[in-house]
Amino acid sequence: MSEHLLDVPGGHIAYDLDGEGESTIVWVHGLPLDASSWRDQIAFFATHRNVSFDLRGYGRSSKLPDGPLDVTELYASDLEALLQALDLRDVTLVGFASGAHVAMRFAAGHPERVAKLVVINGSPRFERGPNWPYGFDDAGVARFTDLARDGGIAALTDAVLDPDVVFRDVEAEEAERLRRRFAASSERAGVRTLLGFFDGISHDDDRALLPQIAAETLIIASAIGQEVPSEVALYMRDRIPRAHLIELPGVDHFAFATRPRLINELIDQVLPATHANPVRKVVA
Repeated sequence: MSEHLLDVPGGHIAYDLDGEGESTIVWVHGLPLDASSWRDQIAFFATHRNVSFDLRGYGRSSKLPDGPLDVTELYASDLEALLQALDLRDVTLVGFASGAHVAMRFAAGHPERVAKLVVINGSPRFERGPNWPYGFDDAGVARFTDLARDGGIAALTDAVLDPDVVFRDVEAEEAERLRRRFAASSERAGVRTLLGFFDGISHDDDRALLPQIAAETLIIASAIGQEVPSEVALYMRDRIPRAHLIELPGVDHFAFATRPRLINELIDQVLPATHANPVRKVVA
C-alpha cells in the first residue's frame, strides 16, 4: 500500500493505492468510517488497482471547510479531483451508505469517469418527505443532533454504531469488535464531520439524478437494515437505466463488514448477465 495526499481547494484529501491490474476500483466509505474500513475488500481485489480515500473530515484528510456547505457536492468535487490527478476513467466506483449517495451523484454528473457503479445500502434521499416515506423523520435527525450537542462525539458514535441497530446479523462478540473498530474512525472524525451528514447530506434529494446514471449499476440491499429500507433499493432499480438489484436476506446495514466474503464475491461478478432489472435474493 502507498499513502498519498492531494491538495484540493481549502484542504487536502488522503488516499491509498493498492494492488495491481489494468482495471481500477475506487472505494467511497460511508458514515462514520474512513478508507481503512475497506480493508477486507482491498485484500480480496489485490489483482485490481484499488484507490481508497478519506472523505474530507475523516481519517487523514483535512477538516470540513468553515461556513455553509453542500457536503455531498464537496465530496463529489474531491472525488473528481482525485480521478483527474490519477488520470482515471471508466473505473468501477463502489460506495457504502452516505458514500454510495456521493457515488451516485458523481456517476450521474461524470459518466465518462464511471463504467460500473456498486451501491451498497445507499439512497438518493435519507430524509422522509413528500412522496418519500423512507429514512429519517425530523425527530430522528434531531435525536442525533441533540446527542452531538449534549454528549459529544462519544454519544453520537454510540448511537450511530448501536449493535442492536446495525450489527444484528452477527454474534454479540463480533458486533462489539466491529463497533470498537469503527468507533475509532468516528471519534477521529469528530462531531462536526458526522453532523455534515445529519445537517447536510440527510437533507439532499437526488431522486431526479437517478435516470442520468449511465454506468452499469449493481445495487446491493440489506433486507434487515433500518437506515435504508429495501423499498429504496427497488425505487433505484426502477429508475437507474442499467441497474440490477441483489437483496440480501438476514443481512444488516454494514454488510461489507459483517458479510465481507459475500459482498466481495458479488462485486467480483459486476455485473452478471441477467434479464433486465431482476431482483435476485442471495442466501447470506
